Amino acid sequence: MVVSDARDSLLARLDRLEARIDQLEATATSTPSPAAPEGPTAPADGDPFAPLTALKDLLPEPGGVQFTGAVTVGAGHFEFQWARPTQHLQQTDWAEHADTVAALGHPLRLTILQHLLEGERTVAQLVDELGLASTGVAYHHLTSLQAAGWVTSPRRGAWALPAPRIVPLLTILIALEKG
Repeated sequence: MVVSDARDSLLARLDRLEARIDQLEATATSTPSPAAPEGPTAPADGDPFAPLTALKDLLPEPGGVQFTGAVTVGAGHFEFQWARPTQHLQQTDWAEHADTVAALGHPLRLTILQHLLEGERTVAQLVDELGLASTGVAYHHLTSLQAAGWVTSPRRGAWALPAPRIVPLLTILIALEKG
């Protein structure tokens, strides 16, 4: 009897988990149409709030925040989704993220990231493309970006954006738009 109750409880939890995964996958596949330069447009189904409605179904009051993306850039095709409930965000120590955000606070670092979005580059290529005075300047900024997790060095002298950082980086840029 005890084993049967434990099994039933476990199966019920598994059913709830599978339903939640189905909701997440449904949310990930309802991608809005590309945004025009002047602002976002409605998805093909005509509901401009479809992603928000799906999030509210997934995370009822007090809600949460989610970002998703499916992008094809020079570095390849990437899909990503991340969500957190409101309580988690309020209880997290935001100061732990200061270095990661600060690494983006330099115009040259953002330009380096923009070039790496098109694919892996060597330091020599970055120096040439960006007209930098020396490889030392490039390494200084690449080291800061690497310490913050924004770039990796997949092979000696080469630099790239890690796949899991591409959509979050683009999401930050969208969040910074004034509109």
